[in-house]
This record gives sequence, C-alpha cells and structure tokens, in this order.
Amino acid sequence: MSGICGYVGDASPELLTAMLGAIDYRGDRTDTAHAPGVGLGYRWWGGRPGKSASILRQGAHLVACAGTLTPPSDSPAETLLKRLSGGGSALDDLDGAFACAWWDGERRRLTLARDPFGVRSLYYAVQGGVLYFASELKQLLAIPGFEAVLEPSALHKYLTFSFVPGADVPLRGVKRLLPGHVGVFEGGQLSVTPYFTLREQIDPALEDQATAVRRVRALCKKAVQKRLNGEPEVALYLSGGIDSSGVAVWLKEAGVKVQAFSLDFGERSVEREQAEQVAKMLELPLTWVKSSGEDVGAALMDLVWKLDLPFGDAVTGPQFLLGRAARQAGFSAVFNGEGGDQLFGGWTSKPMVAAEVYGGLYEDSPEEPEEIYLRSYHRFYGLEDALYTPEFRAQIGGPGQRRALLRPYLGSPEIPHFLNRVRLADIALKGSQNILPRAERIANAWALDMRVPLFDRELAMASFALPPRLKLHGACEKYVLKLALQDKLPDDIVWRRKFGMSVPATDWVLGPLAPLMEELLGATAVRKRGMFREDYIARLRKGQDQADETRRRRIGEKLWALAMLEAWMRVFVDGRGRRPGGAA
Repeated sequence: MSGICGYVGDASPELLTAMLGAIDYRGDRTDTAHAPGVGLGYRWWGGRPGKSASILRQGAHLVACAGTLTPPSDSPAETLLKRLSGGGSALDDLDGAFACAWWDGERRRLTLARDPFGVRSLYYAVQGGVLYFASELKQLLAIPGFEAVLEPSALHKYLTFSFVPGADVPLRGVKRLLPGHVGVFEGGQLSVTPYFTLREQIDPALEDQATAVRRVRALCKKAVQKRLNGEPEVALYLSGGIDSSGVAVWLKEAGVKVQAFSLDFGERSVEREQAEQVAKMLELPLTWVKSSGEDVGAALMDLVWKLDLPFGDAVTGPQFLLGRAARQAGFSAVFNGEGGDQLFGGWTSKPMVAAEVYGGLYEDSPEEPEEIYLRSYHRFYGLEDALYTPEFRAQIGGPGQRRALLRPYLGSPEIPHFLNRVRLADIALKGSQNILPRAERIANAWALDMRVPLFDRELAMASFALPPRLKLHGACEKYVLKLALQDKLPDDIVWRRKFGMSVPATDWVLGPLAPLMEELLGATAVRKRGMFREDYIARLRKGQDQADETRRRRIGEKLWALAMLEAWMRVFVDGRGRRPGGAA
C-alpha cells in the first residue's frame, strides 16, 4: 500500500511527480525530497499503522521506505537508516515486506534494499549516466527518452516458468533488485550483493520429532503474531488446505477477529467442504467470492496494468477478484497461507520430490535435475521450435540460460540434502519471484496490506535446520507442519492429500473466454506481433497440443499465459504503461 521512486544524476525534479502519479492506487499522500543531483519520492495511504509517514530527512540523509517491518515499527525509514548506516551485518535479522532507498549525502552514495523474500519489488535502470529506481515498472516508463523494447530472453523465461525469474525483466535496460539483496550506487557504479541466504544447518536437537514439532508450532504462531499491527479485525484468504487453515488457527489464538474469503468456482470448487468445515470449527464468518470466466475476462486489462509484470498462473485472475471482495468488505489487512509448500516440502515439484522418495530416477535418465525442474512447470520449455517463429526463436538464447538460473539452488554446495535444494529453488523462484510479488501487487491494487506469515525469516531458517525426513516423511509432504496442527484441526484437513486450487482455466478459455482469446491470440494478432507460429497457437485455441499432452487442463494454463503476455505487451510496450481503458 505504498511505493517509492527516485534518481541519482542529472534529471528533472518534475519527473518524480510523473512517477508517483503512475501508482496513484498505492496511496492518497505523496512526498518528495531533493538534494543536488538527487530526488526521492514516496506515496502512501495516510493513517495506516506501521508505515513511514513521510520521507525521512535527517541531516545529509534521505530515506524513503515502502512497506512494513516485522515486528512493526512506527517509522520503518528511521529503523532502516539506523540499520543500514551500521554496515556489516546490520540487516542480518531484519524481516518484513519492504523496499527502501537511502541517500547518504556525506558520501554521495545511494543504497537500495529489498526484503528477504521479495514481497516488495524494486526496479532500476541506468540511462545517460543517471540511475533511476521505482517500486513498479510502469514508473520507469515515465523517464524521458526511455524506449519500451522487449527483451526476448526474459520473455521466454516467462513462458518457461509462467512468471519472470531473475534480475531481468521483459523490457530491455531494466533490472530488478533481487530479494534479500542490497544495491549501492556510488561514483557512477552500481554493486549488488546479497544480505540474506538460506543455508542448511541441521540442528541435532530437532532430530527429536516432538522437539521439532514444538519448535515449528511456536515459530508459526510467532510469525502470525509479529504481523499483527493493532488491527481489531483482519481478512484471511481461506482455501481449505492445511496452510491457510493453520494461519486461521494462529490468528484465532492471537485473539484477533477474522473474516474468511474463499473462491467459488461453482461445481469445479475442489475444497469447498473443507473451507466451510474450518470456518465453522473456528467460528469464522466466511464469504464465498464467485469466480467465473466472464468475471475474470472483464477484469483482465485492469489486472494486467496493476500487476506490472506478466504473471501467467491461471489463479491470478480469481485472486484479483478475491482482493476486490476483501476491500469492498472494508478490510485494509489480509493474511494468506502461502509458503507452507516451499518451506516444508510440499508437493510443488512432483518429479523432483519423487526422486527423493523413490531414488535412482536420475541414474537412468540423460536429463539433469535442472532439466526436470524446468519441465515440471508444464509450460513451453522444450516446445520452442513449435511455439516461436524462426526469427524470434533465434533471439531467446539457448537452454543454458534457464538452467543457469537453477544451478545456485539445485547445485548449492551449502545445501547437502537434495530435498532442501529443491525447497531452496522453490523459495527463491516460485515464492520470491512469483507468489509473493503477485500477491503484493494484487493487494496494492485494492489498497490492502498483504501479510504472508509463513514466509517468515526465522521460520524459514528453522525449516532448513529440520531433518529432511520431517518435511517429507515417505510420500507424506509437510509432515512436521501436519504434526504441529493435528490437535488443532480435523484429521481430514490435516492428513488429506493436496489438491491445489484447480482453476477451470481450460473450460474458460475454450468457452466463455473464447472471444477474448480470439482478440488476443487470433491469427491477426499473432501475425502482427511476429513472435509465435500461427499454426501452433491455432491448435491450442482448438483445445489441441503436442502429441504427448496427457492432461487437458494444461491447454488452459498455456493459453492463459499467452493471453496474459499479449495483454501485458499491449499495455506496457504498445501503450508505454498508460492506464488502459476500463482500468480502475
């Protein structure tokens, strides 16, 4: 519910007004501060606890901070100035959801920092010797002379993962500060270094199952409590799975009033009975939010503009409707249960986890772990020749670029156990570069403050101190989390297998959204863009795919990812980030 921007170098101070105006849905108040050759801007909602009330001005120092710290601070900007100016290990135990900029006028040095898991985003670009930075990509499009040119290799990463991983974004010349990193701009040079890295350090005390369960239960409860900021009532996105149900339990134990919101897909709702069961047991008011193809299609352009980057998971549209419902009900803070899969060995990378359970899958396979992980996303990796025109295919780079993203995680020498390497990849990619920034963007679109307690620094470090057998116990995933909740929730909530959201994407794109697919992915649109093969896109739109396609729902996921990309290009490349018609 806030955002920052700024520059270091020879730029017009009026630029800050345009950059702050591009994110008017992030607050009703603005502040700017200037020093010779420097400008900082900040937008926020007044009266919200835990937010800085302005840019901090302290002698030769200027600090702008978007977001909140955990535990809450009355002035995150002041807290961060004290930490950052301390140097060394000043950020070692810092947690929260923040992106900040600190100008040290004495050293003429700018420091940028992003929270450990990437809830808040921070982009930057260097043009004409000037460093520009902003909370959102669209703010950088206000830079005079900036050209919105596609970056093909980043675009293909999106179509591999269904989100854009790494520091690159699909616009040439723009980078993103990675989660848990600090960037220092001094003397015209930018250096970026990590301040937070998860390492496997198995705690011998946690070999005892009862001790491990007590530790996890206490840290989960603490993570929820740390994110309460004096609100008498909060919203909760409740799916009926163990993660969001667990957060509901710990919110109730903290003594806060909770109203639950759940997605209603009609007959396709998979966990409706479980969500109702949890709400009834914990005495939570439960609002069902209707999510149909027509509803999602009507909100598409507003969604794309406020997401800022393309996010291709089909659940993105329904989550946008969920946020709207929570805001219309009068809430300003909303909790979710994201993070349980990534921290505790959820069934999110089935081929990789199967290798851990059954062993020996790689010895007889010519594919490396990175290759299997990339294919586990079930998007367009390996289909490059079928998908792209030869001209565009030549621009995306080889598969080594995608594999290189994974090697720091799947090949980490600091993570001896393979299961934890997969967990690290899931946290760094699916969590920090997909789930968290997407949730934050959707929350900000509706003036909501998103709280994600399971992505907690202390809890994450504890998860890498657990013996792997307590996360994946045979074929039972999230074993220790289930043990921590088995006396708090019914057995059929705790021990049932994971079903996922099961968004009926294929039914939508081949049914009520077919006219929208024609507009975005019809022959005329595909030919004009010049990136994709018309015959392959036409087969997808008919409900067909490669001969080895075994799951019909993948067609819906692929078409949705392509449609989101085309809509994003229309807004951010063709329209240079301007608010599209119909956007709120």
